[in-house]
Amino acid sequence: MTVQPTKRGTWTTRALGLAALLALPAPSAHAASDRRLGTSGAPELMIAVGPRGSALGQSVASDVHGAEAVYWNPAGLAGLEGTEALFSHTQYFADMKVNFVAVASHAGNLGTVGFGAKVLSVGDVIVTTEQAPEGTGEIFTPTFSVLGVSWGRAFTDRINFGLTVNYVNEHIETMSATGMALDFGVQYQTGWRGMNLAMTVKNIGNSMSYDGSGLDLSVLPPGFEPAASNRIVQFTTAAFEMPSYFSLAAGYDAWSEAANVVQLKASFASNNFGGDNIAGGVEWTYQKQYSLRGSWFGTMTNATDVRTGDESTTFDSGDDLYSGFALGGGFKVRSGDTQRLGVDLTWRPSREPFDDVIEVGLTWAF
Repeated sequence: MTVQPTKRGTWTTRALGLAALLALPAPSAHAASDRRLGTSGAPELMIAVGPRGSALGQSVASDVHGAEAVYWNPAGLAGLEGTEALFSHTQYFADMKVNFVAVASHAGNLGTVGFGAKVLSVGDVIVTTEQAPEGTGEIFTPTFSVLGVSWGRAFTDRINFGLTVNYVNEHIETMSATGMALDFGVQYQTGWRGMNLAMTVKNIGNSMSYDGSGLDLSVLPPGFEPAASNRIVQFTTAAFEMPSYFSLAAGYDAWSEAANVVQLKASFASNNFGGDNIAGGVEWTYQKQYSLRGSWFGTMTNATDVRTGDESTTFDSGDDLYSGFALGGGFKVRSGDTQRLGVDLTWRPSREPFDDVIEVGLTWAF
């Protein structure tokens, strides 16, 4: 059986997009190595969501707060006093789309509790066969989703801690794979020039594998009489690991005067499933209502020459998908003393032949 998207003109882009998506940071016994690139699973866990964090990269973990902290660092939930809801839509590459919704609410002495849901939609796919190259009339829509429950609490006036438990599900026609993943993080407020430090560990979970009726095949076993009935043979798939990583982030107020604040941020992420990342970001805020932000990241990769055994390290801007740069901005509108509505936009340029990634987010705090 072969498949093709309903928009025939985008078949090549869609196919390349799926290949690139599956080739996102892969498991390896050698950190920062690309020896097993393309063998990992659950790539939806690595898709950044939340427009402020998408523009600032992993460095936002140092001071992320509110509903967006559900994805970037659950420790950031601790500073929320009321309730906040976030919805974002991402126009992903190769005509794919990502929708994310998160809600967080302060729960007294318990801390802050949050819920997040991320859904990656690949789009409708037409089923074709050798006998029906134009399509059999069947259409299926692969979906990749992550549902998470988060908790965050301030342990002291300077230290926040939080964790998230994610349920991961991938569904392709009659087959699916499920797993559980754990995120946890810490934020530390130094009290000097608005400096914040953070540590996060993400996507620690079990291996996943596909099963379902799509792996069943009706065949006549070898040695059976030709008139005998077929038997159902069930194939199994190899298990794959989740793309876990550990990161350190920091940020401080480089310039603060009257209503203007400029923050500088930086982070380092050690990936078990690809090259390690170094990122930097800057955010300008005016009257705590208007913001402009941008970031850059680079990837370190260790490689071994198969002929000589010599190891070498390279550091390049971005990765296989992104150029490394991101830009964004937003504004907030207040209503009364407690309600606040915010709109944010982020642009992340991708490498050829993929379209750039654009995310729009709406935040409502009350």
